[in-house]
Amino acid sequence: MKTAAKSAIRATVHAALAPVEARLLAHQPQAKWPHIFILGAPRSGTSLFYELMVTQFRLAYFTNLAHRFYKTPLAVTKLGTPFMARHKPAYHSDYGHISGWAAPNEGGWIWQRWLEDGPWADESSVEKLPADEIRSTLAGMSRLSAAPFINKNVMHSNRVRLLNALFPGCLFLEVRRDAADTARSIIRAQRRNKGPQPDQQEWWSVRPSNAGGNTDIERACRQVSGVEQDIERDCAHIGADRHLRVDYADICADPKTALSKVARFLEGHIVPMQHLNQFPVPQRFELHPSKPLSHEDEAALGDLLADTAAEVSI
Repeated sequence: MKTAAKSAIRATVHAALAPVEARLLAHQPQAKWPHIFILGAPRSGTSLFYELMVTQFRLAYFTNLAHRFYKTPLAVTKLGTPFMARHKPAYHSDYGHISGWAAPNEGGWIWQRWLEDGPWADESSVEKLPADEIRSTLAGMSRLSAAPFINKNVMHSNRVRLLNALFPGCLFLEVRRDAADTARSIIRAQRRNKGPQPDQQEWWSVRPSNAGGNTDIERACRQVSGVEQDIERDCAHIGADRHLRVDYADICADPKTALSKVARFLEGHIVPMQHLNQFPVPQRFELHPSKPLSHEDEAALGDLLADTAAEVSI
């Protein structure tokens, strides 16, 4: 279907559902449980982890349906979910996109209604935002599924303090992958024109505090180290006990054990983790190291990763 036709259909649905959305937003109590946000650098395994979480535990989340009709996510979820089959996991994503109307989605278009995809942000930004609408939307998603709400979005990685101000007591799950493998994957994505379009400064995806660099290799290295730095610093600021780091290699080697660790952490923060038992947890996932770049690029990558890591440790 052509883009113009899709836009016309979307506009029609938004207009029709706007009154329903308004009623749902107006009648949302405070969220019953802390919201859960998945953080991490692009290409670090966050999509796989997100899909595992929503298919193994009873959790509320933004679906592809909610994302597509981003102005009325509550209404379309309430009316559309009964007619959709539950998401059957394939544990495959195309640069963050998981296929299927009921599949988990970052909800990028929903978040972009409220928050800029760009620079690092802290709690001082709250007063400029429609905070009541944001809180009611996420509380409504949780209420519609009678389950805690979880969302993965790499843009959350540089707005931990802002999310904490919006949702006091929220919890953060960070996925980390080998730094060189992550950087290589980011570089290849850009060179293949995959994922989001770079901005005017040629920056691709989430922009950490240390953003900069003259080449795609330097920018990727700064992105990997900077995202980790921002997460660690900001989670320490709000309370490190609400931050759990999960290693991508551990997820691949033993998903069941990794999920059990996460469940214990969340249950320790009064988040019920009800197992669905509909789809068995895979015994393991193949951990494929990123194919090396050219000899010259690999030399630059090694040097720049060491340099940016040293900057972070200062």
